[in-house]
This record gives sequence, structure tokens and C-alpha cells, in this order.
Amino acid sequence: MINYIKFFIQKKQSAKYIRKGHCKQCGSCCRNIVFYIGKEPVKTKQQFEQLKNFDKHYKNFYINGKDTDNKLLFTCNALSKNNKCKIYHFRAMFCRLYPNPKQSFISNGGKLQDGCGYYFEPDKKFNSFIN
Repeated sequence: MINYIKFFIQKKQSAKYIRKGHCKQCGSCCRNIVFYIGKEPVKTKQQFEQLKNFDKHYKNFYINGKDTDNKLLFTCNALSKNNKCKIYHFRAMFCRLYPNPKQSFISNGGKLQDGCGYYFEPDKKFNSFIN
């Protein structure tokens, strides 16, 4: 019980991340996307079919390859040639929130695309944990 209480206190006091910056509208985040089911990356077409059955918005994506860790990479069908979203007002919640550190983005190893206008900062400075 004591260990549970210690864990809970540490979890509440741990640093959270804040999204900062702005979108450069380059479309990079709409290409080479890795989706997760829970904490596991989608690695098979069958898993992707499960996602599409779970949420109709996944039907807006197609598989465009695999990364070096065998994770499937996806691209959005709604991305226009000028890097604008063709369904912007009807886009999925995960698109609206991207990049969102509260979605375990960082803890799942999520990385922002090179040149992305967004970045993350901890909400607490290191010194605040020492004092």
C-alpha cells in the first residue's frame, strides 16, 4: 500500500509537457504517421482494419510503407497538393490534437517531424524537483 501511495505522489508531481510553437503548414505530419493500438504500434494490415472498424476517420489514411522497426507508416488521403487538409473542419480528433503529449505521444516514442514548428517543454523546471 505504501508503494502505491509513493507511486501516486510521484506520478502527480512528475513533469508534464506543454506544446509550444506553431504549425508551418508543411504537411509533414500528414505523411509517415505511426498509429498505435494501446501502447503497441500498428504493424499489420489486420490491425489497421481493426482501427478502421473502431473509428471511421482511419479510413482517410492509407499504408505507404514501413519504418526500420517494422511499424506501418500511413499518409492521409485528405492532404492536398498545397499541403492543406481538404476536410479540415471534419478531421479526426487525433488530427485536431496533434501533437498532444497527453496522448502518450512522448512516452510511446513519438517524434515530431524534422522542421516541425511545434516543440515540447516540461511544465516544471528541473530545479523545482530539487527544492
